Amino acid sequence: MNIGIDANEANLKIRVGVGQYAFNVIWELYRQDKKNTYQLYLKQPPLSDMPPQSDNWHYHVFGPQKLWTFIALPFRLFTQPIRLDYFWSPSHYSPRFSPVPTIPTIHDLGYLESRDQFNSKDIYQLINWTKRSIFSAHHIIAVSEFTKKEINRIYNIDLAKISVVPNGVGDIPITTDKDFSKVKTKFGITKQYFLYLGTLKPNKNIPFLINAFADFLKTQKSTDSQFQLVIAGKKGWQYDTIFSHVTANHLERSVIFTDYISELEKWTLYKNAIASVLPSTYEGFGIPAIESQKSKVPVIASDIPAYREVLGDSAIIIDPSDTSSLTQALIDIQSPVLRKKLIALGTIKANHYTWANSAKMLINTFNKV
Repeated sequence: MNIGIDANEANLKIRVGVGQYAFNVIWELYRQDKKNTYQLYLKQPPLSDMPPQSDNWHYHVFGPQKLWTFIALPFRLFTQPIRLDYFWSPSHYSPRFSPVPTIPTIHDLGYLESRDQFNSKDIYQLINWTKRSIFSAHHIIAVSEFTKKEINRIYNIDLAKISVVPNGVGDIPITTDKDFSKVKTKFGITKQYFLYLGTLKPNKNIPFLINAFADFLKTQKSTDSQFQLVIAGKKGWQYDTIFSHVTANHLERSVIFTDYISELEKWTLYKNAIASVLPSTYEGFGIPAIESQKSKVPVIASDIPAYREVLGDSAIIIDPSDTSSLTQALIDIQSPVLRKKLIALGTIKANHYTWANSAKMLINTFNKV
């Protein structure tokens, strides 16, 4: 088969979320599939870390960049001499018009429940462009069974038309004590720390995390607490209240914000944390949960459908609306017996979710549909 791919999300210098998914799955398609031919469509020339061209791997770079999926990409698909069997999008957005069957990837539909958390332009695009992609799709990829059920529930799409291809985690880099020393110095980490890793945006429930951490510190016998909270990730939107909660709780010396971090810094922070804390109110999957378990760090996560599906009994599950639930989890996670149990269960989970498996399932879906 000849398969087209919108590779723009993968072709970014800073990759988070969908960009991370696209980059890793595209690399695994390149490694695993020598039978099908892939045509990758881009606004900009491929970055140096993208897979090199080969007999079955070809890049097509063109513009105009503005409204690329609405104008440039459809025009190219209709006028090019190349015949495609399918066109896969690692994101929600398929080409506005397409002469070939499309396969979008739906990561989550949480924005439909929290429309007030987006500006008018972004929410219009999320709602309408995603809806158009779903209804015009020949087949749909969902990153979890939860997301698959949501697509069926909200849009009444036949479940047989939706395949689940979970996210994954690749091999993690080796980090040293010297790397950790540099990270501690750079970010001002001087104590044991709990870690939140992800974009700063409303559904991540970070004010709730800060308030629960403040209550946790009050349970400590010493007035000079031996714990810090590291919040690692770039600013997304509607994040101002996060900083006001730090000030209100007088936690300026106990809560550290790193902003965007490198891959080496990310894995170094994971490996040396007491626990990874993920108090989201909505997720389609939750890659940081599996990254944490891959790093042999126990996880505290919200009682939401995606985390229940992905983590099962391998994490402490808390109520994301009850600060006392999280405060108690921060206390409980220090138990050596519980930590050993969760690390063992988490390692099993992490070994199941790999980018190699994700690509294998995607290739099987291409061949099946």
